[in-house]
Amino acid sequence: MRVLISGGGIAGLTLAYWLHEYGITSIIIEQAAGVSHDGYGLDFYGTGYDVAERMGLLEKLRERQLPFDNVAYVNDTGKMVICINNALMQKIMHQRYMALMRWMLEDVLHDALPSTVEIRYNTTLTAIRPGPDAVEVTFSDGTSDTFDLLIGADGVHSNTRRLVFGEDVLFERYLGYYFASYQLTDHYGIGHAWKNYVQPGRLASAYCSSQEDQIATFLMYKTPDEGRIPREQRLPRLRKVFAGMGWVTQQLLDDAPDPDAIFMDAMTQIHMPSWHQGRVALVGDACGCPTSLSGQGASMAMGGAYMLAEALHTAPDYASAFRQYEQRVRPYIEQRQENARKFAKNYLPGSPLGLVVQQIGLKFLLREAFSGLLRQQFGAESLLADRPAHVFEPTRLPLPHR
Repeated sequence: MRVLISGGGIAGLTLAYWLHEYGITSIIIEQAAGVSHDGYGLDFYGTGYDVAERMGLLEKLRERQLPFDNVAYVNDTGKMVICINNALMQKIMHQRYMALMRWMLEDVLHDALPSTVEIRYNTTLTAIRPGPDAVEVTFSDGTSDTFDLLIGADGVHSNTRRLVFGEDVLFERYLGYYFASYQLTDHYGIGHAWKNYVQPGRLASAYCSSQEDQIATFLMYKTPDEGRIPREQRLPRLRKVFAGMGWVTQQLLDDAPDPDAIFMDAMTQIHMPSWHQGRVALVGDACGCPTSLSGQGASMAMGGAYMLAEALHTAPDYASAFRQYEQRVRPYIEQRQENARKFAKNYLPGSPLGLVVQQIGLKFLLREAFSGLLRQQFGAESLLADRPAHVFEPTRLPLPHR
């Protein structure tokens, strides 16, 4: 079996790793020029943590985790109002939690791939022609090839999904918010912390990076759907939206880097009636993006990739494998999507009263006594909780053509 994976991010790299473990040949194509070092921070726990453990990657990830001591909410002068320290977060997650930059996770996954797994950078798909016996594709360089299966692991704005299943508008559900992120030198006293300042409909955050003198920002605001915001318009838009906001917000915007270094997108979920069609299937954000508000996007991408690879190994044919994979993973994705939609209103209140309610609620709940409730709210239940780790044979033979 020969599988083409469109997308060299978290889902695609994880899928390629596990396909190799099962003796299935895969090729990854990725539109970027190489492993990217931009993006934002993420909480890593639950399913993703379990998959990384089965890949033997936890120690390498621990070496790269963000050195934060606490997550705090501050007022307009920077005074701490609410705080959850890292020790409490570890207790909530039973010591199975890390804070990472997204690109750090991608780096570790990339390095874990065997050298025999081919990755073609600067490459996308321009045409997909599914057939009963194979999938023929045309690459952006004009060449064509044929594969037994095509897996779209190319994110919320999936090109594979668009070419096979239809336009984005059919599947996107906008949650009412935009967010942006970029990195800066720490001139603001952020230190080993993740600081948040909230006003109705606006949030400005800054948190420690992997380098001692670096921080990353996270800006989020409520707005009607504005479509894709071109790079050259991002910084002017952010300065307009956050004008007059207190704390160090204006300094963060004044010091913003070149527009090409600003990551910005809408908080958009993907909802599809089916994740597969013929010999094409989707995984990760391409079929079930829960958004960063879920805290589980990266983890569920890894879990979905793990389950898809396992299904392709154990099922009698690819069609059964696709159905099995979706039946197992979809309920977890849908629950996390629902949690994210509910959480959005609490995370970024739209009114002064909502802001007061948020602060009272956080002060009450962020205690060790509520660890179980918080763990449930964070969606920490793992897809792999009832699934034993696999023991592989020393010799892996390629599977027959299906």
